[in-house]
Amino acid sequence: MPTAALPALPVEPPPSDARPEGLRDGAPCAPCAPCAPCAPCAPSEERPLRIVARGGASASIVERDGHEVVAVHDRAGRLLFEYDAETGRGSLVAAGGLSLAAPGGDIDLVAGGAIRCWAAGEVAIASRSGATLSARAGERGATVQVAPGRVTVAGEALAAVAERGDVRIAEARYEGRALTAVLERAHTTVGKIESIAGRVIARAGDLFQEVRELHQLRAGRVRALVEDVIELRGREVSVDAREDVSIDGQRINLG
Repeated sequence: MPTAALPALPVEPPPSDARPEGLRDGAPCAPCAPCAPCAPCAPSEERPLRIVARGGASASIVERDGHEVVAVHDRAGRLLFEYDAETGRGSLVAAGGLSLAAPGGDIDLVAGGAIRCWAAGEVAIASRSGATLSARAGERGATVQVAPGRVTVAGEALAAVAERGDVRIAEARYEGRALTAVLERAHTTVGKIESIAGRVIARAGDLFQEVRELHQLRAGRVRALVEDVIELRGREVSVDAREDVSIDGQRINLG
């Protein structure tokens, strides 16, 4: 005897705990059966979006200071990357070390503000061809260029301030319009010194010169203006003139 067909029962939505981990709160769940979709999941304020990989690393969206922040953590829960979509600020952290490489191309670091580098150890910059450090504002600029075997510093002004300095140059050349030096004490040891100048003016409280062998002065004219005493001593003194020799004084003592 045929029986009457039972009425179709409505498909109940799955419990909220059964929805996939990676779905945002308030988004519709995947269909539980081909016949009918699930009802929308109820929003949960306490459960942020979080995706966990098999190795333990995770990515999550959390609320921080009223902003929605994307954060990526390693398997130990340490922060690796964080991005604030509202402010546009990102942060990359690698506790064990970080390597940025582009074997087939260039690397450009561009910032609308400042770029700061700090390290507890050494900061090293090396190049096969050269390195350039420059600053420019309009027509004014300064540049430091380092090339194999050569260092060039160019700018309107150069300042060096230090308690001690040590400069060793096998050969040096200076060209300039003016040179001013203020020293408390200067000691110079030179094998040979040659000076060529249009005019030399020297002022000193006391001037002492010591020459072991020969002191020679060759000049078109020599004039000595002394307010007090001229004293000339030597084993032999010779005065030779092609023309007149004049000696003028109130008294002249010979012998």
